[in-house]
Amino acid sequence: MLLELFPDLSGLLIEEVARYPGEVVVKARGRAASAACRCGRIAWRVHGRYVRRLRDVAVGGLGVVVESCVCRIRCENPDCAAVTFAEQVAGLTIPHSRYTPLLHGVLTQIGLALAGRAGVRMAAAAGVVVGRDTLLRLVRALPDPKVGEVEVLGVDDFDFRKGRHYGTVLIDMDTHRPLHLFDGRDGEDLAAWLREHPEIKVICRDRSSGYGEGSRLGAPQAEQVADRFHLCQNLGQAVEKTVSSLHSRLGEPLPSLGPSACADTEPKTRQPPSELKVVARLRDQHAAVHKLWAQGLPKSGHRSETRTPPGHRPQARQRPLRRRRHRQEPPARAYRRPVHRLPASTLE
Repeated sequence: MLLELFPDLSGLLIEEVARYPGEVVVKARGRAASAACRCGRIAWRVHGRYVRRLRDVAVGGLGVVVESCVCRIRCENPDCAAVTFAEQVAGLTIPHSRYTPLLHGVLTQIGLALAGRAGVRMAAAAGVVVGRDTLLRLVRALPDPKVGEVEVLGVDDFDFRKGRHYGTVLIDMDTHRPLHLFDGRDGEDLAAWLREHPEIKVICRDRSSGYGEGSRLGAPQAEQVADRFHLCQNLGQAVEKTVSSLHSRLGEPLPSLGPSACADTEPKTRQPPSELKVVARLRDQHAAVHKLWAQGLPKSGHRSETRTPPGHRPQARQRPLRRRRHRQEPPARAYRRPVHRLPASTLE
């Protein structure tokens, strides 16, 4: 009955099944008296034994651990680099692995779907304790998928470090799967890759000159088109620039009235923003200087020393102006807005 539930254990002789809090432990030993070395030679001379623990998929919410007594066998081939080797059970063990092939495949799929931390939480809910580094290591150990025939190829850049180090990614636009990565954004690597795939008909790329030259040299038969993202981005930038140039001509929004009232009311022209306080103060001082100059008052702005006739109120004392604001020569008739100049460069 146990072998029907666990067909992978058919190569072992089961001795005991024990249940512990949180897991089920299956104790067993190998059935075969000999094993094949990596060189292909059959050996049967036992060098030693040790207990190997393998984790399997959970059953009933409990983790399964297989404790197998494994023989270490000495290879009789003098030309073999391995002096001793551990016996492997077909369908149950993988060299240098602590998981059965079934659990190995399950964890690999979890790592592909959810990556590190999220994959750890999903595996814990399935009754398997695993670390995030283990999931990422299983994903990295997968072989690269074979690149079949690609008719529509997408070429774009990405950043290893923004503003400093960039790379190139090639994508199959039919399946939306990445095909290859290059270090840098030159067209030479792209041209070399395209020469190995003459079946490409369309190349979807941005407007980089390097990609254009690489596409022309590597796949002259392919048609080059601009991708949708850059077309939409360029359109958005053009619309934003046009609206910004016409922003000053827009009128204020009308009050919430009926449709007839809105149709008869003309929108008001938008008023320019109020000027700064420093500009208003400079304009007032400019007008005061011209007024004093026209009256012939001194630069200090004090009243004259002539005595006031009896019964008349003395003239109010004028507010003195700064000397740098009121010079001997007549000032300019028109007020000019002050221009803030940048300091001269030391390199000039």
